Amino acid sequence: MITLATPGSRRAVALAFAFAILATAVSFAPASASAAIKLESFEYQTTEQNGSALLRAGAHPDQTVVSFKFEKDSLGRAVESPKDIAVDLPPGSVGSPASLPTCTNGQLAFDACPPDTQVGIVSLGVRGAHVVLPVYNLLAPPGILAQFGFHAQTVVIHLTATVHSLPQYGVTITTRQTVQVLPLDEIVNTFWGVPAAPGHDEDRGMCTFVPHGSGCSISAEAEEVAFLTNPSACSSSSLADARVNSWLEPQIIAEGIAGNLGEAGEPLGVVGCAVPDFSPSIEVKPSTEVADSPAGLHVDLHLPQNDDPHQPAEAQLKDATLLLPEGLTVNSASAAGLGACSPAEVGLLSPVGEAKAEFDESSSTCPDSAKLGSVKVVTPLLKQPLEGSMYLAEPHRNPFGSLLGLYAIIEDPLTGVIIKIAGKAEPDPRTGRLSVSFPDAPQLPFEDFDVELLKGSRAALKTPLTCGSNTTESSLVPWTAPEGPERHPADTFKIAAAPGGGSCPTSGDGAPNSPVLTAGTVNPAAGAYSPFRLKFTRADGTQPIQGLEATLPLGLLGRLAGIPYCPDAALAAAASRSGQEELASPSCPAASRVGSVSVGAGAGPTPLYVGGEAYLAGPYKGAPLSLAIVTPAVAGPFDLGTVVVRTALDVDPETTRIHAVSDPIPTILQGIPLDIRSVSVNLDRPDFTLNPTDCEAQSVGATTLSSFGQSATLSTPFAVGGCNALGFRPRLKLSLGGQTRRTGNPAVKAVLTAPEGGANIASTTVILPRSEFIDQSHVGNPCTRVQFAAEACPAKSVLGTAKAWSPLLDRPLTGPVYFRSNGGERKLPDIVADLHGQIHVVLVGFIDSKKVGREGSRVRTRFASVPDAPVSRFELKLKGGKRGLIENSRNLCRARPRASVQMNGQNGRIADSEPRVQTRCKAAKSRGKKSAGK
Repeated sequence: MITLATPGSRRAVALAFAFAILATAVSFAPASASAAIKLESFEYQTTEQNGSALLRAGAHPDQTVVSFKFEKDSLGRAVESPKDIAVDLPPGSVGSPASLPTCTNGQLAFDACPPDTQVGIVSLGVRGAHVVLPVYNLLAPPGILAQFGFHAQTVVIHLTATVHSLPQYGVTITTRQTVQVLPLDEIVNTFWGVPAAPGHDEDRGMCTFVPHGSGCSISAEAEEVAFLTNPSACSSSSLADARVNSWLEPQIIAEGIAGNLGEAGEPLGVVGCAVPDFSPSIEVKPSTEVADSPAGLHVDLHLPQNDDPHQPAEAQLKDATLLLPEGLTVNSASAAGLGACSPAEVGLLSPVGEAKAEFDESSSTCPDSAKLGSVKVVTPLLKQPLEGSMYLAEPHRNPFGSLLGLYAIIEDPLTGVIIKIAGKAEPDPRTGRLSVSFPDAPQLPFEDFDVELLKGSRAALKTPLTCGSNTTESSLVPWTAPEGPERHPADTFKIAAAPGGGSCPTSGDGAPNSPVLTAGTVNPAAGAYSPFRLKFTRADGTQPIQGLEATLPLGLLGRLAGIPYCPDAALAAAASRSGQEELASPSCPAASRVGSVSVGAGAGPTPLYVGGEAYLAGPYKGAPLSLAIVTPAVAGPFDLGTVVVRTALDVDPETTRIHAVSDPIPTILQGIPLDIRSVSVNLDRPDFTLNPTDCEAQSVGATTLSSFGQSATLSTPFAVGGCNALGFRPRLKLSLGGQTRRTGNPAVKAVLTAPEGGANIASTTVILPRSEFIDQSHVGNPCTRVQFAAEACPAKSVLGTAKAWSPLLDRPLTGPVYFRSNGGERKLPDIVADLHGQIHVVLVGFIDSKKVGREGSRVRTRFASVPDAPVSRFELKLKGGKRGLIENSRNLCRARPRASVQMNGQNGRIADSEPRVQTRCKAAKSRGKKSAGK
């Protein structure tokens, strides 16, 4: 090794002499007329020590040579001097300046860069004369990935390294404002693959000015580590692109393409893709070990890098797919307040839905509301990690057209690196299990790719319901594929605790099935209209609800009058629409609305609440009425369509108690588990829900069915007050017509009226006058209960007709009155009014005889259990004549018969009366006319 006493001054003298030679070379002729710069040739080569092309995947070249020759005029002078030069390296070709020491710009300006910072040489040529200068690895300023430089006389020339994105991510080396003093006709940049290798000692520092073999040798005295690395992919382009302009015509760009060429000039591709190692590992851990809870997620993809110049580099990752464990699913609660990044905000250039992602090189403007977590990349290219963010892509308007799209965006102000990677999360449509993939990752080396999804109550994921081990599987494909095999590393985490403590189930059906029911009217005043609210809730760690049934208290009814049904066709249309379409223009008519619904979804203390509307609908699954719950499933940026759940409203014919049975509640939509935590129904239509007039304590009963097939029976107290303040003034009129003679069978008509606003009737007993008794000869053809249930009663069992008017209904209920057998429970068959209309009501009366004082036995009819429902008018007509049930024991025109009536109110009040039974006797009418005349 030759040691020079004053290397700085000696080098300055040598450099000045070299530039004097170049100046002499161009002094023989005047400057040429200005013209656009043109490339005579552009070459790019990666070579071994013997100078042959190095094409092996992942190998470390001895050197990479980039050379330019510019067009000359007829006198052999350069037509134009280059100003800016940019070279896009072949995709996957990289340098690792972080592995080398750096020189400062100040040191370079004084030719004082340490030998171990030199990374190559540059040769500047003018008409056959050349000067060779050392190129150093410089301390890059903020905003620059890496910077190299050389000192040309009094000018420091920088070569900056940046990352470009089109057509693939790669590295661009740019030289701006080259030497203007001389019209350069040739530039040759040589970067060393292993800068500290002894083979470069004769070209280090001042030795560049001394011919080889003169004995000049400067050692780097540093570790021999690889600086340059070949691409991993045998399938990608091995060509470099160049762009050059001139000082006088900077707007005109000369372009060139070059690479390692074969004998026929064809570009030679990378070979030997089976050689590089590919040994990735993964680490996947949620932020909590508590089951059924919101969770962030830590993901680390690790690729062990090596800078051994004698071994190929680790193959780079191309496609990454993680299959998360069953149960680690999207947390529905995360959609509250969540935003999404649009194609314009992320700078997407490729068409939506083509599964190809090309981005511009500008900074993204994705909103903070779309941020799902952070990204950190440790790369051998840099001493410090690159940091960025993970964003949710706008659903269906992303490179994959998918519901769940992702953007990993790295924007590092320190290095100026901007990298955007598109990914997608595909949930299993039945289970919600997530497959997360990032295809076509940049062919850039990294050691660790860390993702930290945000934790907290709005975390994007939810842990499994059960405790135990959970394994994340992966499929990782290198750029060396298909020669280089893909790998399938896995990682396991444990869920070890139940929410709130206690034992943690190891299977879903072992989880508690303990939903809670609350229900009641807002104004619990007897006989008053009031909104009714019913709510089911379940805690974290309990079995999901899939089915609901509810039994309302006696007397809690709905006013159907004036409410049209939402048509089945409208409900079918709603189910086929997007949520936004349904919100903008509801399918059901507004007049059908009877209330609203709120559904809470997602794990943790802050579920997402989605609202819907409850509409009155017509008969459904055998029930006379139904409630249609129409919920636009719109949450944050997601639109999962419109969910329509019908609830059959069975009305008990004898009590009018309502039993509501819902269709199965969806548990998953488009692969997103709904994870319903509460269902709240608020029947708030004015004057719709009517309270009972019986103040006895009751309850709202319910049954829920879990997604594991287990049922839970629930009950919550219900009562109204103020029954004593209700009036009770019903009136009953009786008349006998037709055959009035003794042994005749008169027709019977009973008309009951009741003023609105009072207590409803609980029971009614009517004792006929002593002049009437049962005609046993007409009791022989009762309808059986089986026939009655099948609506197949024989004609001879029909005694008459009945009609009931109620303020709750648009039209009266009507139907036949039957003689119906009771299985021997009573001596005589029952008298049953079978009323049909919007609902079906059956009134059962018991017929027997009652001894009344000295009068003896009289015919008694008892309706012992009347529904707690308002009836403004009720008419009962029984046939007379041959099919009449009642027989006269005397001539009615010679008697003034009276009945005995006792009616009990639902509030306990009694209304007794002895109304005169009207008859249609001519004598009576004559007397009536005379009396009227008086």
